[in-house]
Amino acid sequence: MPDEAALMSAARESAATAGAFGADLYPLLAQDGANTVFSPLSVASALWMAWCGARGQTAAELARALHLNGSADAAMDGLRSVSALLGETVARGLVTFRAPNTAWVQSGLPVRPEFTARLSDAGARFADADFARAPELARDEINRLIAEQTEGKITGLLPPDSIGPLTRLVLANAVYLKAAWADPFPAAQTSDALFYPDGPDRPGLTARMMRGTAARAYLRGDGYQAVLLPYAGGTLAMAVIVPDGALAALRPAIAARGLGGMLAGTARHQVTLVIPRFRAEASFGLIPALRQLGVNEAFGDGADFSGITEAEQLRIGAVAHKAYIDVDEQGTEAAAATAVVMVAAAALRPLPPVTMVVDRPFLFAIVHTATGLPLFLGQLSRPGSG
Repeated sequence: MPDEAALMSAARESAATAGAFGADLYPLLAQDGANTVFSPLSVASALWMAWCGARGQTAAELARALHLNGSADAAMDGLRSVSALLGETVARGLVTFRAPNTAWVQSGLPVRPEFTARLSDAGARFADADFARAPELARDEINRLIAEQTEGKITGLLPPDSIGPLTRLVLANAVYLKAAWADPFPAAQTSDALFYPDGPDRPGLTARMMRGTAARAYLRGDGYQAVLLPYAGGTLAMAVIVPDGALAALRPAIAARGLGGMLAGTARHQVTLVIPRFRAEASFGLIPALRQLGVNEAFGDGADFSGITEAEQLRIGAVAHKAYIDVDEQGTEAAAATAVVMVAAAALRPLPPVTMVVDRPFLFAIVHTATGLPLFLGQLSRPGSG
């Protein structure tokens, strides 16, 4: 068993890289007036696996985008440590959490043993697929497994025609979380109230607003308020960040300071929180966003993934991502999945009580409290609009 201090150190390093990557990705995926949710953990995990087989400029670009400054082994150590720490929460029976990695390989393709070993050490499972002769059957099987791993919340991750006879490898990550609040919202206090998607000076819409009072970590920042809502067990929490003005005003701050910087300095207050129940889901093809982050070689005919196989030249043909979140009085259910499709080239003294009314668009994240790892990140602009 690894030393606990070493495990925490590796987990914090991986959390920092995933957090920085998520902060970079958020403004590229968020659109004004739209609900957004994605999993930095899931996207980073799938791309980490691809990076382990990348070489040269291809590897360098992926490493910069993912904020990696170590070796492939260091990335795998981070994956193992994060999984182990979250596994402790699961073992205590307080939450349901899983984040399996699966590599689907064209049957008969000779894969380098060091690539297989690295992914296997990180808990990834390898499966054969016949992309060359039955691509649609392979796509259906990958989608079926992702749906199973996410309790049916993520379906159809790979759309029609995303898998073809030239597909050689699909690297997939699925994340599923179900957790109860440490301090549930009393259902009897939920009622209709106005939510202002376009600001308090514009017409509002009616939303089901939850209300509850509990001791929570709270911060009045420069132009925003933030609160952490812990889940049972204390290992995970939902961060809610509400700007004083437009939601778009938060994006430069997130880019400059990261999620951890936005939450730094919270203190325990008796917080009366008013916040909508909400459900959101989103799907993305991530190649355009990754190009904006400087990843280009991986998608072209000059891609170098010779660390995976030397039998054929591979490139990334698609990066598909879907995410889902449902928040109510009892807790949260959230799921996400990412597939990288590779084809052949051709307790302190409480402070004064506060009231925080979340009646306008806000940013949310589910984080691992000990490391700051962002499992999910998104924004809610319109409750009930999906």
